[in-house]
Amino acid sequence: MFVFVQGSINLITKALAAVGCKMQLLPDPTAVHYHLPDGLSVRVHRKFEDFLVELTGYFPHEKEGISQFYNECWKVFNSLNSLELKSLEEPLYLFGQFFKKPLECLTLAYYLPQNAGDIARKYIKDPNLLCFIDAECFIVSTVNALQTPMINASMVLCDRHFGGINYPVGGVGGIAKNLAKGLVDYGGTISYKANVTDIILENEKAVGVRLSDGRQFYAKKIISNATRWDTFGKLLRTEKLPPEEKNFQRLYVKAPSFLSIHMGVKEEVLPLDTDCHHFVLEDDWARLEEPYGSIFLSIPTVLDSSLAPEGHHILHIFTSAWIDDWKGLSQKDYNIKKEAVADEIVNRLEKTLFPGLKEAITFKEVTFVNLLL
Repeated sequence: MFVFVQGSINLITKALAAVGCKMQLLPDPTAVHYHLPDGLSVRVHRKFEDFLVELTGYFPHEKEGISQFYNECWKVFNSLNSLELKSLEEPLYLFGQFFKKPLECLTLAYYLPQNAGDIARKYIKDPNLLCFIDAECFIVSTVNALQTPMINASMVLCDRHFGGINYPVGGVGGIAKNLAKGLVDYGGTISYKANVTDIILENEKAVGVRLSDGRQFYAKKIISNATRWDTFGKLLRTEKLPPEEKNFQRLYVKAPSFLSIHMGVKEEVLPLDTDCHHFVLEDDWARLEEPYGSIFLSIPTVLDSSLAPEGHHILHIFTSAWIDDWKGLSQKDYNIKKEAVADEIVNRLEKTLFPGLKEAITFKEVTFVNLLL
């Protein structure tokens, strides 16, 4: 989900502004529409107050607890938003920020070791509402609230309301195109089809990169946009990892991979009031973190119909999976399993959201995205 908001912590907004680029945006009235067990259907509205009213309608006995939990999220978010946010993991940078915003930094320091689940349990007792908080955190971190840092949860759960979520006209591909154009306009050079194989170190400091064709590039600052696991597992060899990174990899669990389905469907299968983003866990809270248990669904053509041929919608569906379940399969068995899992996901969406979905499909592509790198 690529979004634009007004706050200082949204990196896409900041990156585009840094290279003097703007994009035409479409406001999304609903950040996500939850479809959860026991008929719990909650829309996260653009306006925070409207979201609170809807959620409290399902849990009127927890009105005060709901308000207190999300108020703590806002306390964290407002502290983050007041800083020129670059890194929460660089001590020297944070030390410099402390003298500019001491109260905000102390607030963040207080919440840094805490998780969202423990904070929620200070105010909320209803088990189904706590499960809802788990779902809120799962879309942030792919783990439950007890495993999601409070700072991470607050950043996303409040950012979606601070100025609202806005979708780029023409699709998210325009983000990369605009960033590339802006970098070139500002005097930068982009080398395409340049496969980086190594980060070059001198005196334990990154000074350059080596490409697969043997070329080497040096600079004062080396920035990796690869995943953390690729950066420190492939581009920087394990024996060269700094102690703090070794400690991080020892403590933190890698995220699951994802089965991704892209589909084109006839527009009549979607009700007129269909939201853009959905999260589906229709029958059993216990399946939240299980492979294929939760379904993420994005329908960008709800906001921008120009992305699909006339009379059609685009559906991007993905669900968490573990690579271990797919290891050792032949290409034939891999394809069979991939299609079987995808068919089950589509059947669930047809039953829960869109009757007649299977017959309305005009295009379907299933891919497995391995994030365990």
